[in-house]
Amino acid sequence: MPDVDKLLHEFIEEDRAGGPADPRAYLERVEGTDRAELEALIDGYLARAPRRPFDSEAFARSPARVVAEELGRALGGASGTWPALLPRLRHRAQLRRADVVRRLADELGAREAQVDKVARYYHEMERGTLPAAGVSDRVLEALGRIVGVTAQRLRDAGRTSGGTTPGTAGAVAFARVGSPDPRYVEPGEPPAPAAPEPRDEIDQLFTSAGRD
Repeated sequence: MPDVDKLLHEFIEEDRAGGPADPRAYLERVEGTDRAELEALIDGYLARAPRRPFDSEAFARSPARVVAEELGRALGGASGTWPALLPRLRHRAQLRRADVVRRLADELGAREAQVDKVARYYHEMERGTLPAAGVSDRVLEALGRIVGVTAQRLRDAGRTSGGTTPGTAGAVAFARVGSPDPRYVEPGEPPAPAAPEPRDEIDQLFTSAGRD
């Protein structure tokens, strides 16, 4: 297992040499408390590092704008860091949102008429507007199989919020970097339903975990 101090030194060298360096490449090399420590150290370095000149026009054209918006939703929403994590897991798996929705609906045994409802709930997870505590383990286990992580990792990410846990430090650091693959970015919002729909088992799976 690489030494945390060594990884921090390598990150700083890369960042100063021509950066910005990508923290994810270093965080993926450690786990558990070492990862949390490295997140905090990298975030501390970035907070103190001299700022590069900001080019507003270049930022507006850059995929980094999408990353910054995702992180803003993560830090201020009800879904922990899902708005930052879920799109990146999709990109890594080379899946469009529609692909994830269809597979998730299949895993949950949704009927064809319920696929749009699954799509809306998953969209809310990525937007940070769906309370993470209400999402059932069954949903997270199915989603984890689709994007290649454990349900526990998704649950933990859903609990992270507002700078109160080590994971948030890493998320703040990511605001400096990141380039989602444009092939898997789908702008725009799904249409809102024309009228309220009766609650069914899909609503229960996404909104009723932990209730009596």
